[in-house]
Formats: sequence, C-alpha cells, structure tokens
Amino acid sequence: MLPSIKNLEYLVALHKHLHFSKAAEECFVSQSTLSAGINKLEQGLDVQLVERNNKNVLFTPIGEKTVQQAKGVILSTKDLVRLAQKSFFESSIKIGVIPTISPFLLPAFLASIKAAYPNLDISLIEDTNKNLLRMVDKMELDLALIAMPTNTPEGLYVNTLFEDPLHLVHHKDRKNKKFKDKELLLLAEGNCLRDHVLLGHDLSKEKISDIKCTSLSTLVAMINMQVGVSFLPEMSIKQSVSSQYPDLVVEAQCKRVSRGISVACRNAHPNKKEIIQISNLLKNN
Repeated sequence: MLPSIKNLEYLVALHKHLHFSKAAEECFVSQSTLSAGINKLEQGLDVQLVERNNKNVLFTPIGEKTVQQAKGVILSTKDLVRLAQKSFFESSIKIGVIPTISPFLLPAFLASIKAAYPNLDISLIEDTNKNLLRMVDKMELDLALIAMPTNTPEGLYVNTLFEDPLHLVHHKDRKNKKFKDKELLLLAEGNCLRDHVLLGHDLSKEKISDIKCTSLSTLVAMINMQVGVSFLPEMSIKQSVSSQYPDLVVEAQCKRVSRGISVACRNAHPNKKEIIQISNLLKNN
C-alpha cells in the first residue's frame, strides 16, 4: 500500500523538530494523531523510521533517507495540485521581496497586478536574498524579487529585469574626498546590499564603520547626521533621499556599479509562464 502524503508530511515535520508535540502543532493535529500516522507509515513500509524514548527522537539511517525522499514526493504533489487548478490567475501567489527593494517597487507592482489580475490573491514576505531563494527552492514561495549578483540554488530560473546603480551619498559639509577610517556605513551582515557595495569597491576593512544599520531609512538618517557616508541604490535616492534630505549630496558614479533587480522562481514550477508574465509588469513601473 502506498504511503499517504499526510503521513509523509508528519514524518518531515518530526524530522524538523525532533519533538512530537512541536511537529503535531506545525501540522495542526494532535500528538496522538501524528504518532499514529508515523506508525502507519512504518507498518506500510515494513521498516523502523524513528527510535523513540522518553527524552529523544532519533531517526534510523533508513528513516533519514525516507525523509529526503518524502520531501521530493511532497513537492511533486504540490506541483500536481497547481496543475489541476482551473486558473492560476484566479488562485493565489506567494511573493517574497528583499527589504531594500520593497518600499520602492512594491506599491506600483502590486497595483499593476491587481489591475491586470483582480482575482489573484497575493501574500507577501520580506527577507534576505538567501532566505527568499531557499523558500522559492522549497516551493514555499512562487516568486521572489531579489538583487543580483548572488548565489542561487540549482533548478531556479532567475531573470534580471533592470539595473539599479549604486551612488555614493554624503552630507554637503563633508570635506574629504577619500574615505576616512570607519567612515563607510553599511547594512548589517546578511543583507545583499552590503555585499554588493563591497563587491563593487575595493575597500579596506579599516574604512568600514563599526555601526551596522538594519534598514535603509536608518542608514540615510545616519548619513544626514554626518556619522558617515554610504552607497545607496538609485531607486531609494529617487523616492526618498532627494526629497527628504536636502543637505545630502549624491555623487555621480565614478565607475559602473549596480545591482540587478531580478525575479526568481523554480524552473519546474507548473505556472512558470504565468509567473514570468506577472513579473514583467515590473518593467512597466
């Protein structure tokens, strides 16, 4: 007898948490239901997948292999459900976006989607390039708006829609032409904009400030307070810096440094064509 998808989901959740109660909570079932489902899975496969005692949950070697196979089966089943839907544009789409893009592109992008596809439900999440690409790869997201270059998992389709130049921004009263020690302000580690600045400019560690901002708005405020200088995306400069901070100066690029505003989805996504169609609306904004 073939195992049920639900019992495979129970097994994957237990592998994630190594705790029956937490796994059951994630699956929205009782602990006894989850335990019974895994027992049934073991009986159907005629193998022991999990070792249980009062303190620990341990997966047997065949249990570990079964979990990996189960993940692939669950993803394939989700693909099947997608294909069976009457119309993608009357269903739902999950979109991820990095925080240094969302304030500047999302309002017009979402308005364009709603105008073109009024029956399409949209859910959103903000996160880093790395986390969004992982969620796309696991089919937790249909589409991610990211900035390139970045490392992408195999099996993903990535299309760069346009380039967003990075410009040096500083207070008008700054006198020095070269960076002083600890003068360059950057976002915290894990943010792709930090990586793009460092990739595009050969800067020693001594020039980088110990202050690590968590958002572009904080970064701009610090520049305005003459705490330091930074490289900012052109889209943020056009929509916020130029109008809200008259004392800040935007330098013309001394060399072409930019980030590629891109969309990513799974190559095997059953609605890849429709997702690309939706992402192309960004080109018109």
